[in-house]
Amino acid sequence: MEFGGRGSYEGKGKGKANETNVLCHCALPAKNAKAWTDKNPGRRFYECERWKTSLDCGFFQWIDEGEPFGWQKNEIWQKKKTIMELKKIISKLQVDLGKNAYLEEDIKKRVSEALICPPSVYFGISPSVVTV
Repeated sequence: MEFGGRGSYEGKGKGKANETNVLCHCALPAKNAKAWTDKNPGRRFYECERWKTSLDCGFFQWIDEGEPFGWQKNEIWQKKKTIMELKKIISKLQVDLGKNAYLEEDIKKRVSEALICPPSVYFGISPSVVTV
């Protein structure tokens, strides 16, 4: 039974309980995961809930019996690539948003200090140097 190795799948321990009451060899509800191998991109399968633990029974079963092929396989990979690119953009935007929030707080602080202190004190200018 080829599934491209158990290391290349989506779920990372977040598998959902199955809705068809498929049980693994441990008699526990198997969880859903998604393969991301060259042969089976986006293909869903059931696995033991205890995967990656010493109690893993090794249970594996495809949810859908047919393999993706041709345009379907290419389309799945293209969508996966697009999703990964969008996740990178979102991550960068979140970092930029955090930087902007920091700058906004800094500006508010400076404006507040400027309103409390005379400009000569705030900017470190000696009153004797200030001429009008």
